[in-house]
Amino acid sequence: MFWNYRIVNTKSANGGEDWYCLQEVYYDDHTKKPYAYCAPCTGSEDMESLRDVWHMMEEAMKNPPLQEEDFNDS
Repeated sequence: MFWNYRIVNTKSANGGEDWYCLQEVYYDDHTKKPYAYCAPCTGSEDMESLRDVWHMMEEAMKNPPLQEEDFNDS
C-alpha cells in the first residue's frame, strides 16, 4: 500500500453535485489503483514536517481529480 494527497470529487457528500475535496488516497501495491480515501491530516509535530505536508498537498493540485467511481468496493 502507498498513498498520496489527491483531489477527489465526492458527489455523494453534496447530493450528487460536484464537491472537490483534498483527500489522502490509498493505492494497491500490485494494481497501482486507488482503493480508499479519507480526510487528510493537517497537523504535524514541527514546522519542518508541516512544510512537507503542505508541499505534498500542493502536488495534488497538479493531478486531475479522481472520481468516487475510481475506487473499488474492496
